[in-house]
Amino acid sequence: MKWNPAWVVVPIATAVTIAASQPAIADPADTVRKATDNFESMIRDPDTRIPASLLRQSAGIAIIPNVAQGGFIIGARHGKGVLLSRNPNGSWSNPVFLSLGGGSIGLQVGGRSSDVILVFPTRTLVDRVLTDGVEFGGSVSGVAGPVGTQPVDPIGDGFRDDRVYTYSRSGGLFGGVAIEGGDLSISHNRIEEFYGQAYSPDQILNNPTIPAPPLVEPLKAALRSAAAR
Repeated sequence: MKWNPAWVVVPIATAVTIAASQPAIADPADTVRKATDNFESMIRDPDTRIPASLLRQSAGIAIIPNVAQGGFIIGARHGKGVLLSRNPNGSWSNPVFLSLGGGSIGLQVGGRSSDVILVFPTRTLVDRVLTDGVEFGGSVSGVAGPVGTQPVDPIGDGFRDDRVYTYSRSGGLFGGVAIEGGDLSISHNRIEEFYGQAYSPDQILNNPTIPAPPLVEPLKAALRSAAAR
């Protein structure tokens, strides 16, 4: 597996904390657009993008744009993003909305913004987010994910129910980073705002007939394209 530790300039012990004052994302539709744009740009470089084999075998993915901005160590709260799961036929579900709060992420010192991607290797982990949320550093670890074009072996690399592969981009640099102390939770009010009804997260992820705004399709297309590389 190709990996360059220079992509994570700050060691985990001195990880930059997520900012409470990150730029606000106006509405759920804007969250989806930003998630699509950020994902496409974050996987462009073949040397640092998420391996296609990992995406093909993953059970879910969360994309959380604009989590942090500013200098060295700053308070952290409330990044907003989307979570999609893998359907039985291999396609991607419609998104549900979630928040990332607290904790710390290993980022580049001085990075002015941070975009985060979380890859869930098992459906058990996705379901835990839907029901109780997930806190990194407890029963679930946010470990630095592999990067590059080498294939990922789900058995040899230990796809487990207590490990989420985590990535971040800061200052234009992208790579796997560790997350500790952060928590993921579902944003039910944003789901209702986006879909026009108070669907449950489980309904959205498991019922492809629920209508979604057309802007969801470019995000699904970006995920399909990344896995096919």
